[in-house]
Amino acid sequence: MFTQTFFLLLAITLTAKEPIRTWTSADGRTIEARFIDEKKGEVRIHRTDGRVFNIPLDNFSEDDRKYVKSLAVAKPSPSTDPKDDVEGTDSKPNYFIKSALDLEMIWVEPGTFTMGSPKREVGRMGNETQHEVTLTKGFYLGKYEVTQEQYEKVMGKNPSRFKGNKLPVEMVSWNDAVTFCEALTKMELQNNYGRDDYSENKINTGSWEFNLPTEAQWEYACRAGTTTAYSWGDTISTSDANYNNTNRYPLKGRTTNVGSYKANPWGFFDMHGNVWEWTADLYGNYPKSSVIDPRGPSHDSARVTRGGSWYHSSSNPRSASRSYGNPRPTIGILGFRVAFQQVEQTSEGSLGSSMEGYPSGAK
Repeated sequence: MFTQTFFLLLAITLTAKEPIRTWTSADGRTIEARFIDEKKGEVRIHRTDGRVFNIPLDNFSEDDRKYVKSLAVAKPSPSTDPKDDVEGTDSKPNYFIKSALDLEMIWVEPGTFTMGSPKREVGRMGNETQHEVTLTKGFYLGKYEVTQEQYEKVMGKNPSRFKGNKLPVEMVSWNDAVTFCEALTKMELQNNYGRDDYSENKINTGSWEFNLPTEAQWEYACRAGTTTAYSWGDTISTSDANYNNTNRYPLKGRTTNVGSYKANPWGFFDMHGNVWEWTADLYGNYPKSSVIDPRGPSHDSARVTRGGSWYHSSSNPRSASRSYGNPRPTIGILGFRVAFQQVEQTSEGSLGSSMEGYPSGAK
């Protein structure tokens, strides 16, 4: 029976874009679903309720078994080139999130960079020890900070102090940001079913989800291949970013619409200033040697924030600048941007979304 043989797959790769059809089990039960693929005698299908299941081919009717076999004959053998793996190294078009008012995301290719700042950099702090970081998997990252209208579309509320549809959402805790990402993953899984680009939509595979970027991913995207204090050079002015504007006309201490300043070389806006951005990582000291896909410490009392804000001085918007805070409270200088990436499922959850922080004084 279907109820006895279905089980949810946490990580699959879509290889087909077949129409929705009625499947019939050997005992006559039916189900509406889309074929994904067949491997080693098991068929993977995507039900109309958004769930993905793996079912032995022998549990289907004879007509369904013939249908599956006909697809296998028609399809070429999958590529064995590692460059064709889902992580990929090739550039990809920007990804638009329909569930969040076309929230736009940019693909970031894997690579190696120097994280932290040189000792001579103006404004440098002692927690910015330089070290080499290699990111082995590509990921999508929001082109802009999450706006108030996008947040409200997903969460049904807008907690921001400074109101405006295109202003970045603020007054959000780390927990709020994680909840947003989890809700967006669920919404996209439900809403994307049946889209024409179904097989290209990684959200349907179950192994991709929205989350906060790691601290290393954030700095990698912020630097965008640069090694200077800011993504445009070693000095900053009020024409470059929204920072230190507590009394500056006409801003007078507030956020600005996302995208109001020039993008960095990879197309990301407001990586410097506007609002501090939550990352996935717990705060800790950097290693002194090279690391691969770092995730921060496993235990600490606070979460890392990056990018500086409208309130802070010129040293805070630097690419290497780090701060941290209690994951629970909210304040008008804290926002976030969303990542979308393939994740490893563990007993504790993925990308730290289930890790809980403890109260700590913000730096």
